[in-house]
Amino acid sequence: MTPHALLAQLGHFVLTFQAVEAAMVALTVHLVDADPEYVSSLTAELEFNSKARALDVIYTRYAQLHGLSKQAPHPDFHKLMARVQKLATRRNDLVHSFYGLLITVDGEAALARQPTKLKPSEGLREQEGEDILPERLEAEIAEMHSILHELESYRLQAINIKYPDNES
Repeated sequence: MTPHALLAQLGHFVLTFQAVEAAMVALTVHLVDADPEYVSSLTAELEFNSKARALDVIYTRYAQLHGLSKQAPHPDFHKLMARVQKLATRRNDLVHSFYGLLITVDGEAALARQPTKLKPSEGLREQEGEDILPERLEAEIAEMHSILHELESYRLQAINIKYPDNES
């Protein structure tokens, strides 16, 4: 993989993450069944993890109201939101870093990630870096696509519950 392709892959990761966030807001709009502008305005002010936690609670309530589950939190959806939050941590790590090009012993291009985190209470700058091979980013992007697919399934479920004659 060329250095340009590696950087494009990193950009693909970030843009796919944004698609996950947009899908979460779209699902929230359908579950809440209120004026979409109200919901979008509220979610625009939330940090990503707050959106995920709120959606987890909203879906649990939705599932209870519609007889999908009596459990709290909804077990499958809660697992999905845990995956989403893990993804958010990874996204933050990736975007708050500096990068250099690395050539592996096999002659493959990779990225050398250097974090930019500070630990003021300890008077330290976190310096533990990471070498990112293209396969790792591909696996993480594939996980995001899987999450997007699952979020879309929940959104379609909400639409089918609201409009039962429009089964997809």
